[in-house]
Amino acid sequence: MKKSKRKPQGATRTTAIEQKPRKPVAEILHWPLKLLKVTAVVGVLAVLVLGGQRLLDGLDQPITGVEVSGQLKQLDETVIASWVQQQITEGVLLTDLNSLQVQLQARPWVARVAVRRKWPGLLHVSLQEHVPVARWNERALLTAQGLVFEPEQLPVMQGAPLLKGSDSSSREVLREFAKLQAELAELNFKVVALEKSERGTWLAQLMTAESLAAAETKQPALIEVALGKQELAERLERFKSLYYSVLKAKLNEIERVDLRYTNGVAVQWKAPVTVS
Repeated sequence: MKKSKRKPQGATRTTAIEQKPRKPVAEILHWPLKLLKVTAVVGVLAVLVLGGQRLLDGLDQPITGVEVSGQLKQLDETVIASWVQQQITEGVLLTDLNSLQVQLQARPWVARVAVRRKWPGLLHVSLQEHVPVARWNERALLTAQGLVFEPEQLPVMQGAPLLKGSDSSSREVLREFAKLQAELAELNFKVVALEKSERGTWLAQLMTAESLAAAETKQPALIEVALGKQELAERLERFKSLYYSVLKAKLNEIERVDLRYTNGVAVQWKAPVTVS
């Protein structure tokens, strides 16, 4: 028989327990501290927002008046100031000045506009008007820069020329008018009208200084001059030569001069007036 081995009496079996390392205190407090910081920042921002709003409310004073300045002939300062006042829905700080400027700039007579704040509670509107130098297509006006603008009511412009053409040709027509007027000034002519047709042909109406002076008391005598499309300078020289040799002595009898011919000129005379 096999003898069983006995465990020694009094002996105990010990099992080692592995201990986990403790987290540092800083790591344990990381998220609570971070949350505390975020809460503090949010609180500070809330205070700043509320304080800023109160400051903004304090600075945004009601607009008590509108000033309008500029050398105005067609625009009415009172009408402009009243219109601006009607558009105001905010205080002096929050009013959209750019929107006011855009709307004022869209008015026909306004060339330039600037709107600024004037503390404590005013708006100042500075205006510059368009200055027309000619009538355009009998419905609009033309500035010295060739800009077409169309006011609701055309003013009386005594002595202003009538220029015609497509709106895209306004600058070209104005340039040709200036050239033609300069060339004919020595002949004592005034260009009262100039038109560029859709086909590109030029037609001018001339008036002598004597006829212009008498225009207030009687029907002015106009001479129509057809210049054609090309070689305008050469054709104008031909007209000047003919003026000194033939036309000068018979200006009151001329109805139309056609310069569109290559080597000649056609003159249409007025019908003789018969006295019964």
